[in-house]
Amino acid sequence: MSRRPRNPPGQLALSFDVFAIETPEGVVAAQGQNLYDAGIRQMLASALDDAFARGLSRERVADAISERLARPVNKSHLDLWCAPSQIDRRIPVDALMALMSVCEDARPLEWMAHQAGRKVLTTDEALCAEFGAMAVLDRHIKAKQKAIEGQMDEKLFGHLMGKIRRSARGEK
Repeated sequence: MSRRPRNPPGQLALSFDVFAIETPEGVVAAQGQNLYDAGIRQMLASALDDAFARGLSRERVADAISERLARPVNKSHLDLWCAPSQIDRRIPVDALMALMSVCEDARPLEWMAHQAGRKVLTTDEALCAEFGAMAVLDRHIKAKQKAIEGQMDEKLFGHLMGKIRRSARGEK
């Protein structure tokens, strides 16, 4: 008896990993280069390639970065920052932030966060996460309130029964 395929052709897999981040697989460092440097260069090249596919050339990206940073950045800078052979040429953090903004691509930041065991959330995802955390806290507080109410009810009941017994005996 043959098993039914997990996902028929054309059907997406059911996944509950809402905050999944696609990270580059198989980052290979050039001679004298570390994996972090290689990964950052790969993410930069990928962001620039995707921007190009959307009609944004490296020259236009460089011009937009120059405007945002108020210093000259040109296509050759971008090429050097992406080239695996240029291990002594690294992108400055402010230029990286400007590049992500211009290209509208946060993958370099997501990749770095992934390397640090963290996640980068959009504003909407962060709002949902905060809401979920508040719901968990709310459940915890309500459970604690019920436990305290139970203890208070027993103490109050004992106190009232003691009063009734004393009043039945004529004591105050």
